[in-house]
Amino acid sequence: MAYDLLPLAYRLIMSFSEECFSPGGGISLHLDNFELRPQQIEMAKAVEEAIEADRNLIVEAGTGVGKTLAYLVPFIVWAKENGKRVVVSTYTKALQNQLYVKDLPFLRKVLDMDFSFALCLGADNYACLRKFHKNTAPDLFVSKDKKKQVEYIRRWIKETETGVNIDMEILPDRAVWKYFSRDPDLCIGKKCKWWDGCFYRQARIAQSKSEVLITNHALLFTDVMSGSKVLPEFNAIVIDEAHTIEDIATNHFGHEISKVGLNLLLDQTLALVKSFKLDDLEIGVDQLSDIELLINEIKLKPNLFTRAGQLFSEHEGLMKFDIHDFIKDLGLIDQLVELSGILSIVSSNIKDPEKNEEMKSYAGRCDNLAGSIDFIFNGNRYDYAYWLNVKRMKKDINYSFHAAPIDVSSHMKEFFFEKISPIVLTSATLTTAKGSFSFIKKRLGLIEPLELVLDSPFDYKNNVLVYTPESKADPAYNAASYKAHLKKNIIEIYKTLGGRIFCLFTSYEMLNYISGLIMKERADINLLRQGDMPRYVLLDLFKRNPTTMLMGTTTFWQGVDVPGDALECVIITKFPFAVPTDPVNAARIEAIRDEGSYPFTEYQLPQAVIMFKQGFGRLIRTKTDRGVVAILDPRIKTRPYGKVFLDSLPDCNQTKTIEDIKTFFSE
Repeated sequence: MAYDLLPLAYRLIMSFSEECFSPGGGISLHLDNFELRPQQIEMAKAVEEAIEADRNLIVEAGTGVGKTLAYLVPFIVWAKENGKRVVVSTYTKALQNQLYVKDLPFLRKVLDMDFSFALCLGADNYACLRKFHKNTAPDLFVSKDKKKQVEYIRRWIKETETGVNIDMEILPDRAVWKYFSRDPDLCIGKKCKWWDGCFYRQARIAQSKSEVLITNHALLFTDVMSGSKVLPEFNAIVIDEAHTIEDIATNHFGHEISKVGLNLLLDQTLALVKSFKLDDLEIGVDQLSDIELLINEIKLKPNLFTRAGQLFSEHEGLMKFDIHDFIKDLGLIDQLVELSGILSIVSSNIKDPEKNEEMKSYAGRCDNLAGSIDFIFNGNRYDYAYWLNVKRMKKDINYSFHAAPIDVSSHMKEFFFEKISPIVLTSATLTTAKGSFSFIKKRLGLIEPLELVLDSPFDYKNNVLVYTPESKADPAYNAASYKAHLKKNIIEIYKTLGGRIFCLFTSYEMLNYISGLIMKERADINLLRQGDMPRYVLLDLFKRNPTTMLMGTTTFWQGVDVPGDALECVIITKFPFAVPTDPVNAARIEAIRDEGSYPFTEYQLPQAVIMFKQGFGRLIRTKTDRGVVAILDPRIKTRPYGKVFLDSLPDCNQTKTIEDIKTFFSE
């Protein structure tokens, strides 16, 4: 779009943004060590164009571009001057926190503009004053640790202004927090005696007065699918960390039912019914007796979970199931619908407003569960993947049935792209071969958006060395040799660097196997492993101890930020191809094959490249960071597609000898 053809008001916004990011502009006056970033200005201008043209925009902005400020400035000006509201959605809590605590307060000073912003979290993140005043949680826990958590939460609720659990100094167990947290299904609204001081209500009031809302992808999807019942009405969306959106959409547009979930619902409903007294109802207790009888009948009568136990009790993990094996066991649907109806009728005769809402809540949950069972077993939709997950627990086996869309593009169009505009999608990793957005656009159903690819301003050529040791131990054909190759090179890299190493795996199985070999051979290596303790504890230990090597799987490939000397090497043990036997991936591969296309080049390879770039991106987080990325998957050199992975990276020096790593750091 030519600048001269733009409306005057828009030219003023554009010139304001350019001035804001330029030397002598607002940001330079408030930021120590300011540096001009041409890519940042280019992205801000692209966001402005999307706003003015009412078009969607997709932007890949490499690390260091400063993309958060680039999209925030034009959207803040637009929202403030036009009485609009924009939602900024992130995948990780770290970015959410950065936006709320750092970036937006900073821009409030820079722009000298009285705009408001609010953090939007799920309801269960807020303390409930009604629960606080009524609960008996201290009597329910035996362990000293849990009792201490209860005591802390009680003191904290008396002092906190927000009531949000992220403001606590401790991270309580979920089992403890649920006795204090808000449950939207059980909220009685204005009938609650603590309504005026309700933390969640105060948060909603603040959100309704804000031009910028900060939330997460899961809550954004929940809101859009609920018909805007979770967030205040908004006019535009920024989806940051957009490379995760397909997975989030798959989860939210799917269905799940489980044995544990059914039993918990029945037990909670039964406990509520037994808590009633005669004076709670305007009618007799016959209907309460009917509810008890029906619940006990559901619990005792064989159902689809009983059938699953007969068929799959000797198995564990994800597997296919034949819907026809469960046709005779679907009477559970009618039972749940009947239970829902009785609960709804009885709820209308309950005087206590709290128990009234609770009864209605359980009625709704029964109805929803019946609907999910019906969808999974009677829907039989060709565009969904169906599977069973069998998981052994301490005292029982849980059977959970799932249905998830093979292609989310139609859902994304219906709930997002055809309803809201503009939408800006951005991430450091969205393109695949030759900087193309074709893969992500097709997967999300994004038609003819504005597009922009911005390289990182960081000096990868001088600050990053890519190490690819020679090997022919193909993990797909020679697993034993490949494992020996991993162990040997990981130990060698640790001997060279002495720590400050991230070692990224694609499965817990391989992580545990290799870490076991290394610990057996080299007890002196200070090893941290995902799964041994919470992620935030592992990261804290890693940052404070320069002699450590941290081994992690999927969650450490993305969203982890360790700037500076604390991290000097990232080891990528294997290309992050999605497991082909995963039910959703298997269904997608089959669907692409049925279309006459090639699943590997159309889906598996580009998906792996995006995650590969995420893993690579863990190393360089600031302009002064230096380090090595070791790629230990021999296919980087032995397979033709290895070049696709290498070509997706910034321009870096490469080596296949360990001596060059020593030289690199000595320089």
